[in-house]
Amino acid sequence: MASLHKDPRGRSPYWYCAFTLPNGRRCLKSTKQTDRKKASDICRAWEKAAEAAGRGNLTAVQATKVLNEILESAGEEPIRHKSVRDFFLNWLSGKQQAKKPTTGRHYKKAIQEFLASLGARADKPLNAVTPADIEHFRNFRSEQGVSAATVKLDLKLVRSVLNTARRQALILHNPAEAVDLPLVKSNERDVFTPDDLRALLKIASPDWKTAILLGYYVGPRLGDVVSLTWTNVDLADGVIFYTQGKTGKKVVVPIHPDLEEHLLRIAGDNPSGFLCSSLGQISTGGQRGLSKRFAALMAQAGIDQRQIQSSRNHKFSQLSFHSLRHSFSSALANLGISADVRMKLTGHKSVDVHGRYTHMQLEPLKKAIASLPRL
Repeated sequence: MASLHKDPRGRSPYWYCAFTLPNGRRCLKSTKQTDRKKASDICRAWEKAAEAAGRGNLTAVQATKVLNEILESAGEEPIRHKSVRDFFLNWLSGKQQAKKPTTGRHYKKAIQEFLASLGARADKPLNAVTPADIEHFRNFRSEQGVSAATVKLDLKLVRSVLNTARRQALILHNPAEAVDLPLVKSNERDVFTPDDLRALLKIASPDWKTAILLGYYVGPRLGDVVSLTWTNVDLADGVIFYTQGKTGKKVVVPIHPDLEEHLLRIAGDNPSGFLCSSLGQISTGGQRGLSKRFAALMAQAGIDQRQIQSSRNHKFSQLSFHSLRHSFSSALANLGISADVRMKLTGHKSVDVHGRYTHMQLEPLKKAIASLPRL
């Protein structure tokens, strides 16, 4: 039976509780209370929990209840209890308000799939998530036929959400950190040749011609290209400036003479209108989106997308509108423009990421080797 005791050495002002652990060993533990009644309440709760554990009846919910009774008796706040579903959906709600719509949709899809993979366990307490649950989610997504790159992004998102829970002291450890991310075989974009670009420009509508020239001479992503308005163009200083939708980074790019001539030809009376007016209100994705329309334009120009099977349900196009961004960076690299300058023009923050956008042609490499001294 539990009992209260004072420190016989007189060194501590607190009451000590003596009770029997499930393994039969007698334990003497400080209640950190000077008030005898509060100490007695805590002592009885410890004894009750130890007896339940000894019978094998102490669940996580019951343990939390016992701890909350102890905290309540000591005048402290109870332990917060949130289910996996509640925490993840609450996290998602906050992110959807802070991120761009496309990012919010990716987050929503990944979290919906994670909760679906948990089944009834999604309504368990947050600390009930185990590494086995994370591994099951990884396999669950792979079996759906999504690419390894998408599975990796989904796992990183789940890991991030659980790290937030850990920082809020809702869990002690992040179970997702114990699970290896899938290996991703990188699919590299190719670049357009000058002949490819001339073929595209020859058959392109006026707005697609503007988009192609912007993609090649400025280097934005497709979504940024069709969002550009005349307020982003400063013909007096000869620059185009914009904020990247994906990263929020501000980029300033001098206007190439060919692009300047084109912009002067299409300039109208609306100072805030879209540069590509007929494309600005169309989604970039989907079966009728801009990416598909550009693919059709490539086919019409006789340019192969060079598709490869990246997963069971997905094909990767080595040539797409995004290849214009690669072509922009690669053309600068082949002309000997330094990586620092190229990164400022593309808005890349990481050297590793920027490296994937640089496709060196053979001639500059030959010149580099030829510059070595003869022995």
